[in-house]
Amino acid sequence: MQKWPEVIGIGASVYDTLIVVPHYPVEDTKLEGLETKVQGGGPCATALVAAQKLGVSTAYVGTVGDDPFGRFLMADLKKWGVDIRYVQCIPDCTSFHSVVLLNQQTHSRTCIWSRGSVPQLACDHIEEELFRHAKVLHLDGHMLEAALAAAQQCRKHGVHISYDAGSLYPGVERLLPHVDWLIPSEEFALRVTGLTVPEQAAQKLYDTYHPQLVVVTQGVCGGILVDEKGMRRYQSYSVEVKDTNGCGDTFHGAFVAGKIYGMDNDAACQYASAAAALKCTRLGARSAMATDEECREFLRNQP
Repeated sequence: MQKWPEVIGIGASVYDTLIVVPHYPVEDTKLEGLETKVQGGGPCATALVAAQKLGVSTAYVGTVGDDPFGRFLMADLKKWGVDIRYVQCIPDCTSFHSVVLLNQQTHSRTCIWSRGSVPQLACDHIEEELFRHAKVLHLDGHMLEAALAAAQQCRKHGVHISYDAGSLYPGVERLLPHVDWLIPSEEFALRVTGLTVPEQAAQKLYDTYHPQLVVVTQGVCGGILVDEKGMRRYQSYSVEVKDTNGCGDTFHGAFVAGKIYGMDNDAACQYASAAAALKCTRLGARSAMATDEECREFLRNQP
């Protein structure tokens, strides 16, 4: 009997080159990097790895080029256990790729990226049977037309739709009416609502698009949760930070995993916050992600 994934992800899968720098370079100068690492990235794909490492079965649906970047991305997802049967590998195309500068002093990151020449995912490539058996569809705003088509299919089958609204890409507002778990960055929430107060933006998103919940992420400040019980905050955790790259994607994957494990909204936020905090204590994104046991132990040890 075929085993169907619990979480399906449609969005970006990115070949990342990470360079640790002592500080950000001044324009038109040269700067020696302290450490270089290549890894798979992208909001959706990395969130799937986070969920997979937490014990939830996942599948990535998307496109990559049949180039060294794309072959690396496929192998990397497979290494972490993500199902890649539904990925289109396109000949004569360059895959989505980026260079990420990690500031050793501030632990912040700056990303320079290119979509490459890979075409968007064809809507007819997605098997409806895949959605019939899934529990969650996770989106990040990339591959918009395929994401919209998938969301409509998932609605028919009662599949929850999670949206990592990190950046306000053109047209992504079209996704918002279809989303159950809307998790925007503070920047996205403010820009899409035109407001200047995060709490007001969170409430407006909830009242306008009627998702089951809105979680506005605010990094080290924790974030805002709005659902049928009202508005409240969830906390972040103080840790020794080594690398924030992939922290937000980890939060999204862990939140989805928490909900699949039956957690209520508050508990899922704290579980995701713990997973993000643990990731920050280690260099790298996917290799630095915590397991379910590590997250639960971390939470048990909190005062």
